[in-house]
Amino acid sequence: MLGDHDDGGIEAGRLEAFATRLLEAAGAPADTAGLVAESLVRADLRGHHSHGTRRIPSYVAAALDGRRDRYRIDPAARPTVTSAGPTHALVDGRDAFGQLAGREAVDVAVETAEESGVAVVGVRDATHLGRIGEWSERAADRGLLFAAFVYNHGVTVAPPGSAQRRYSTNPVSFGIPTFDALEFPVVLDMATSQVANGKTAEFAARGDPLPDAWTVTDEGGSVTDARAFRDGAGALLPLGGLVAGYKGFGLAMVAELFGGIGADAPVHGEAETDRGCAGTFLAVDPTLVGDRGTVEDRVLALREYIAETEFSGAVPTGPTAYGDRALLPGEPEHLTERAGREHGIPLAPGDVATLCDLAVEHGLEGAIPSAFDGATAED
Repeated sequence: MLGDHDDGGIEAGRLEAFATRLLEAAGAPADTAGLVAESLVRADLRGHHSHGTRRIPSYVAAALDGRRDRYRIDPAARPTVTSAGPTHALVDGRDAFGQLAGREAVDVAVETAEESGVAVVGVRDATHLGRIGEWSERAADRGLLFAAFVYNHGVTVAPPGSAQRRYSTNPVSFGIPTFDALEFPVVLDMATSQVANGKTAEFAARGDPLPDAWTVTDEGGSVTDARAFRDGAGALLPLGGLVAGYKGFGLAMVAELFGGIGADAPVHGEAETDRGCAGTFLAVDPTLVGDRGTVEDRVLALREYIAETEFSGAVPTGPTAYGDRALLPGEPEHLTERAGREHGIPLAPGDVATLCDLAVEHGLEGAIPSAFDGATAED
């Protein structure tokens, strides 16, 4: 790891400033670049590097020419609310940075739910919406129950019984406020495939093999070479893998239909399906049926119940899980961010080198953090 702390982490503010300069090089106005950089660094802080600053090179490419990716970002565009009512709204992402569309959609959902108790907000024509868990966190921090159903038109996942890439990882996310009971909201953010596609990029950057259970080939085997998978070999399995993948597939199809119908956006199989990301956000005021104290009591009761579980060192939690025992959803991210703010954010050398090379390409050598000096893609 490379960074400005003794243990190799980089201070979040320095990384955010660097990210902002790189996004500005792609034509993003200063305020837009700052908001996108903030979201990307927050993903790194919370341990989800698949949705962090390592995304910047692809964003820059999509903003400048759109050829390296299957979508184009209009760096100067801003999302707009195209329709709204007492309990619903539709946000047009207008091919702006997806983080802007996600932020706009969740802000509209929060404002509507605070006024009416419930809100349904669709977001369409968005580029990569970033880490969906961020939107759940934002809504839950405002005291609302939240759910998101999202899809994009990239294809990396195969249906059960196939090894053909047919649909995206179709993430779903849920947020539950904890008010004063905990220091963090309960947030679940997950792909409906065995793993988020961005995780395979992380493994490729580190040179680590993919777990056998993540992918499938036409012969029924798996792809362990992460770079080969990134180049098109095999496909991701739906959540549940070869044992219960029909469950993950069903959840993915519901996410796509829920997202597409609620956002009035085309799903796979329709014409003009190269419109990037779309989704439906739901927000509900939990005090419609109870009070804050009841919510706090229930969160604490469940947390204590899980903490009393007998955990065995012989039972693994999984290759990308945090720690050796179950925590409430959102707790690992909270702990990771706390450590990152104290010790800095650890970044893979390959990711650091790619960002530095991008800075050099755009004449921004002076913006490279001193801790990254000398890093190149050949390192």
